[in-house]
Amino acid sequence: MTIGAVALISLTAFEALAVATVMPQVAADLNGLGGYALAFGAPLATSVVGMALAGAWADGVGARRPLGVGVLLFAVGLLLAGFAPQMAVFVLGRGVQGLGAGMETVALYALVGTVVPEPQRPRIFVWFSAAWVLPAMVGPAISALLLHVLGWRSVFLLIPALALPAGLVMWPVVRTVGRDSAPSTAAGAREVRRRLVLAAAAGSGAAVLQAAGARPESGWRAAAAAALVVVLCCGRRLLPEGLFRLRRGVPAVVALRGLIGAAFVGADTYLPLLLVREHGWDPGAAGLVLTLGALTWSGGSWIQGRYPRPEIRYVLCRIGTSMLAAAVVIVLLTALPGAPGWTAVIGWAVAGTGMGLAYSSTSLLALHLSPPERHGEASSALTTSEALTSSAALALAGAVFAALLPAHLAAGAGHTPFVAALAVPVLAAALAVVAAWRAAPRARQR
Repeated sequence: MTIGAVALISLTAFEALAVATVMPQVAADLNGLGGYALAFGAPLATSVVGMALAGAWADGVGARRPLGVGVLLFAVGLLLAGFAPQMAVFVLGRGVQGLGAGMETVALYALVGTVVPEPQRPRIFVWFSAAWVLPAMVGPAISALLLHVLGWRSVFLLIPALALPAGLVMWPVVRTVGRDSAPSTAAGAREVRRRLVLAAAAGSGAAVLQAAGARPESGWRAAAAAALVVVLCCGRRLLPEGLFRLRRGVPAVVALRGLIGAAFVGADTYLPLLLVREHGWDPGAAGLVLTLGALTWSGGSWIQGRYPRPEIRYVLCRIGTSMLAAAVVIVLLTALPGAPGWTAVIGWAVAGTGMGLAYSSTSLLALHLSPPERHGEASSALTTSEALTSSAALALAGAVFAALLPAHLAAGAGHTPFVAALAVPVLAAALAVVAAWRAAPRARQR
């Protein structure tokens, strides 16, 4: 099971990293520059739907069916994108791929909660984190090589040939899961439909936020405001009650997962651009900083895997989140005039270590604090919180960056757009520190 799961996560990670490398060529060949942002927003939006569907499905009949369907949809979406004759078909393929990836991720988490004893779960999540390391190191280089030798379509067409065998490797374990589950009731079916409608609305709102974030026109600003309202309203119904109040226990853990994801992704998005444009770094050197973060993330995950007791997770969340908050502040300081670029190397190494400690710990705490029959719902809440919070943070950072960029380019000096954009992940990290201290239930509740 571990081999198959790590293979699937590695392939998902490789695709996520490779698509950024080949997308400029895709847009040029398909004459679809107007759909460039949507090609990134579509899988993010549909993944929210896949997460909600897989969570309810896994709690109803076990993780076997949503995992199988998720792997199949992931492969079909990649094939659609690889054979796409025009940009609209490519975006459709990306959407199908995101739907499958969301289902696959939640089903894997639910499967761990079902078949892996609690003392062994930390080691499984060490491997899950490590599955991102090799793609982070070699993914951009391999995708660039494939782009120049075989063309961009090969990046999308080769992954399904590996994803399906990875799913088959897991089948001896997966086929025994969920056989004895009770059939779905009418009330359960209504709940699934309700969550799907909410997830579809939230995912659509996330896609609009992504598209509108970098557009300063008043019409797009109004669309972004309306989309944010939709995301907040639907998220409130999809996520655990008390999440916005950081209620102790599962709500605070789920909120923590979304906030650390938003802080890390928000800084990760602008760090290479900052180093290249403002500090004169080579793009390859700037990319190595992100690779360093992936390596230290794996190291932090390895450290947390050495402590199997659930109670230590609360301490690890606090330490990891505090490290992440300090690191994001260091990255913001790198954007100030006169600051050296090498400080970002230190900051991002610390950020990766903090994420390694906290990220896996939130997964383990959500499973530990939830009854077995709700592991699917808990896993879905984690990934949905991360997707929606990261989407909102990226849209807000993109909006302030786009608004300040023209004046910055006209003046030819100053780092104001980067400072303003990086202030968003700093705020998310500060809220994450508060959530980390709220994660532990009170003694009488435990």
